Amino acid sequence: MLPEPEFPPLLMGHAVPAHEDPLRVALKGARQGSFSAGDLCWSMAETHARAAIILEPECSLAKALQMAPLLMVAIGDALGAIGPPNLALMYRWPTTLLVNGGEVGEVFLRQPEETGLTDTPGFIVLGFSVAMSLPAEIFDAPGLASKTTALFEEGCGDLDRTQVLEAVARHFLSWIDAWEHEGFGAAHADFLGRMQPADSVSVQIGPVKHDGRMIGIDEDGGLLLDGAAGVSGVSLAQGLGMVD
Repeated sequence: MLPEPEFPPLLMGHAVPAHEDPLRVALKGARQGSFSAGDLCWSMAETHARAAIILEPECSLAKALQMAPLLMVAIGDALGAIGPPNLALMYRWPTTLLVNGGEVGEVFLRQPEETGLTDTPGFIVLGFSVAMSLPAEIFDAPGLASKTTALFEEGCGDLDRTQVLEAVARHFLSWIDAWEHEGFGAAHADFLGRMQPADSVSVQIGPVKHDGRMIGIDEDGGLLLDGAAGVSGVSLAQGLGMVD
């Protein structure tokens, strides 16, 4: 059994049984008032590094959504610091984590249902999941394994769930401090720099599909596309499924 992770003083860890989703546990606790800012629910499962952090932003929900790409940058920095030097971690907008082209994890963001983009949310719950190892049904199926991967399969056999959780927590707190002083501009270059290059991008937002070549990320973390009708933007709120 792996040791429990040790988190920085600003975070209070809460272990969640392996069969439960820490994002759901954190969201339920935030709604009921049993969890507040700085509480971090982490999964005891060893096949994934999974956790959810409760934040209580003092800004609009639209701005607070920047925590999602900020967490992605923190994960990239964390794995860059503790992983092998040849680990090619990249992002697919808006929230997918890739290693050598295969999906290795994702970032999630939840907020009170009644909160509009211009409202200040009572809380947000920011979660992530990074696969440490592949389940047998994927490992034994080459077609599935070509699209999905895990850190162990990508040369990270010396890492474990506890190390990843601790590293992500440290780097995320550091990025929050930078964001509070400089806004999303502090992380913009890092977020854009790890974007998966592609000649064409197709993003489905409700009933509308946005196609084009990715030409950048805007100052709020939204996607900029050059398509048949010219340059257009897809906001982070659209990418996270909060507006059409």
